Amino acid sequence: MNMKKLLLLAAALIVLAPCFAQENEKKVSKKETQVAAKQARAAEKELRKQGFKSFEISSISASLERYFLRLNDGCGSIVGTSTACISENLAKISALSNAANEYAIIQGGTIRGRIVSSASSLSGAQVDNLVASFERLIEKDIRGELIPCACFFKERGGMYTARAFCIIDEEAAARARRHAMELALAEQALTQRYGTMVSEWINDGFVMAEERQ
Repeated sequence: MNMKKLLLLAAALIVLAPCFAQENEKKVSKKETQVAAKQARAAEKELRKQGFKSFEISSISASLERYFLRLNDGCGSIVGTSTACISENLAKISALSNAANEYAIIQGGTIRGRIVSSASSLSGAQVDNLVASFERLIEKDIRGELIPCACFFKERGGMYTARAFCIIDEEAAARARRHAMELALAEQALTQRYGTMVSEWINDGFVMAEERQ
């Protein structure tokens, strides 16, 4: 192949390279959509079996597909449920509140486990108080970071229950956890002793560093 043909081939490859990349992106995106759609259909089947309907005009499957696309993309998630309420909206609000509460309990459990395993000198009462403070504070802070991606309700005897599938932005959640921990330490008068270690508490799922003498 002479030099002129080689130059023409190189130029053609440069022009076509973005097209090949875009085509590959489309294939990946299509695969992700197919996976999310399959997950959505399975979840929809179970929700319909339990009598749930979508709050939105869109179908249950469409709402769930958006949820699974975000979930599969690496977002955190939490599912909230409500007790029986006198209206659909109250049930939805209750489900979102429950999601925040569930998140707080999970994170509080993580902290408790890390503290206990870190050979901390905190007493049992101090651990209980610190975890209780953190759970109360993170529940409040995380409410603004919960994104209700798919919400469903069902009616029975004039009362409504709801289920909310929420997405959580992990960076925003990390900031909320840090803020809640700082306030919890201050509330329990532990900032002076442990304040410099907050970063280490947050990293790696709230690993509490061994107490520095």
